[in-house]
Amino acid sequence: MNARILPGLAWVALTAALAMGAAACGSGSLDKAGGPVSKPAVLTLADGEGDTSNAQPFAAAVSSLSHGSLQIKIEGDWRPSDPRYSADLIKDVQAGKADLGVTASKAFDTVGISSFQALQAPFLIDNYPLEQKVLDSAIPAAMLEGLRPHGLAGLAVLPGPLRRPFGFTRPLVAASSYRGARIAIGPSAVDAGIFRALGAIPVALQRPNSVPVLAGLTGVVNSASAIDSGFDVPGAILTGNVVFESRPSVLFMNQHAFGSLTASQRDVLYRAAARARAAGIYQGNDTASAADLCRRGTKIVSASPADLAGLRAAVQPVYRMLEANRATRVFIDEITAMRQAVGGSPGAVACSAASVGGTAASAAALQGTWQVTYTEQELIAAGADPSELPPAAEGNFGRFTLRLSQGRWWWRNIGGDPAAPPNMTYANGTYVVTGQQITFHRHDRAYPGSDTEVWGPYTWSVYRDTLTFKKDGWTGGIQGPTGLVVKPWRATGT
Repeated sequence: MNARILPGLAWVALTAALAMGAAACGSGSLDKAGGPVSKPAVLTLADGEGDTSNAQPFAAAVSSLSHGSLQIKIEGDWRPSDPRYSADLIKDVQAGKADLGVTASKAFDTVGISSFQALQAPFLIDNYPLEQKVLDSAIPAAMLEGLRPHGLAGLAVLPGPLRRPFGFTRPLVAASSYRGARIAIGPSAVDAGIFRALGAIPVALQRPNSVPVLAGLTGVVNSASAIDSGFDVPGAILTGNVVFESRPSVLFMNQHAFGSLTASQRDVLYRAAARARAAGIYQGNDTASAADLCRRGTKIVSASPADLAGLRAAVQPVYRMLEANRATRVFIDEITAMRQAVGGSPGAVACSAASVGGTAASAAALQGTWQVTYTEQELIAAGADPSELPPAAEGNFGRFTLRLSQGRWWWRNIGGDPAAPPNMTYANGTYVVTGQQITFHRHDRAYPGSDTEVWGPYTWSVYRDTLTFKKDGWTGGIQGPTGLVVKPWRATGT
């Protein structure tokens, strides 16, 4: 769904906050009992990314848990023309220019905060089960304590995507392939040290990820999703089984602003942060993005065991630097023990039938074109969020088709809503099926952040010519459009 139809979750939170604020501030606003409407408290959250998916589950959970009395206004693409946007975002929250912030943990060492550096130890956190195990442990809380001396209150360390090498001019598989290479990285003292240890030249990745900006680079290290949506480089090669690190983000707040909240409001923020940490917004993205890259002709290669051993040997100077800090050394030891417990294998991707969502025999029944018609009243009865309804959004009720084919999906509004033009494409992207669950990943570039928006997972079932979706197991907040679950979809063709 594009920005005119159903906003992404960041737009949902912002629209809801502004709508409630406008109602509260309007002249003579009354509740159902005839009393004055209380104005919600609105906190501004700075997010340096155009993709605000890290902030979205948190904002939705804050609104849900506070019953609308506390709202998060997400300001995405913070400092859009600033090459040091992550570091300066942290400083802006310190200065009170925004109440909260969310940014990559690796950015904090650029402003003198080293407590998160163990999360960047090269080739250590290289699969999602390990990342989740680390974030479920006591380690993040201890790391967040390092923010206090800097005027910040830490709320959570949120999971992030795995970062892999993407070679523009040659495959990046062995330590020798990095010598003399110009590798684009985000601001981070640890990352710069990693690539210098490999003999490469680290180059600050500028925004936007356009071809002129990428000129002269040998490659980049980034997530499969970011590579899929932001780096269209003909002939480039992704190394599928080399994971330098995960990219967790830190959700934090100006300490003075945090202290000015009531105890119940602070409790809401902590509980919402816990929900955001468990949202799993990156689960399945690598598989879907790799499948999309393969369909577009991008080659995915694998490093050999000898190549992997050589890479690990080459970055040992980085470990010596990190372990000079006692607290960081303890964290690395704890994470290493966890890595051994979960198997210690990198989360690899490859061009294969297994990497294309929706092609397994159990999901064959999903293939085809499906149609449904429902009214605005039926959408409301199904539990639609106010942001899915007029005047906040249009095109969310009427007659629709949903086409599912070989891991790709297309959703169209074909009429019935007078506020929306007929035959209008809602959204499209890839999908991943795991048993009776399906997760939709958007790749339509409808607005900033839509490329990595994730819907679901939904529980699906097909009986004869009827497809049904349910939101089973959802923990609250907005995790996808209600339109999918209003009524069963009927088969119309293949």
